[in-house]
Amino acid sequence: MANEPVNTPIQTEYAEHLAAALAANQAEQATLSTRLGKLQGEEKWLAAALADTPSVVGPEPTPVPVPVPVPAPVPALVRPASSTPPVRDGADAAAVPLPRAEKVAAGAAAVKKAAAAKKPVAKKTAAKTAVASPAKKTATAKKAAVKKTAVAGAGTTAQASPTLGRLLSDILSKQPGEPKKVSEIQSELEEAHPERATSVQTIRNALQRLVEKNGLERDNRQGVVLYTWPVPEATAVSAAEVKGEEPAPAAV
Repeated sequence: MANEPVNTPIQTEYAEHLAAALAANQAEQATLSTRLGKLQGEEKWLAAALADTPSVVGPEPTPVPVPVPVPAPVPALVRPASSTPPVRDGADAAAVPLPRAEKVAAGAAAVKKAAAAKKPVAKKTAAKTAVASPAKKTATAKKAAVKKTAVAGAGTTAQASPTLGRLLSDILSKQPGEPKKVSEIQSELEEAHPERATSVQTIRNALQRLVEKNGLERDNRQGVVLYTWPVPEATAVSAAEVKGEEPAPAAV
């Protein structure tokens, strides 16, 4: 212990901590002392005020109810079964219930009255339905007639208007054996049938179908596609015969 250092920083810090704790304790004691003095003063004032307050009078006793004697019930008179209850005037008569037969009669009368009220409504509904049915039938018949007319008109139009392939066949067949370009065929189509004018691609597709089905000749010359309507076989045979009948050149 003799070799322990004196007044090291740790010892100084510990001493300061203890001094602070002691000061806090003393301050709390002073605060509690002050609070205790206030409480004691309030205690004296409350005791004096309670001594000066008059005593409270207790509630009055509740009286005990005295039982009242109940008179004995008087036996009711028994009426004979055949007797009819007397009818009273005014409100007493309304309070008396009706016999069962009268109730049934009143219910039947109410049902008849409701049925009679429903009959005119049913008649009116039937009349409206009868009036609406012919009108509905007429409208349906008109729609069917219009539909038939439209179908018939469409069929007539389809029959009257030839196809594009037919028109192109008519144009090319007028000059068989003469090759033509697509642009030339388009110009002739627009000139002969201006209402059927269409694009070059549509005409080319139609011509291709003619090549596949009707034997239209298709030729490609120097990058240009030409279409030629074939010469009839009779004309071709005649031309071959004429060529064969030509006189041979005389030998020298």
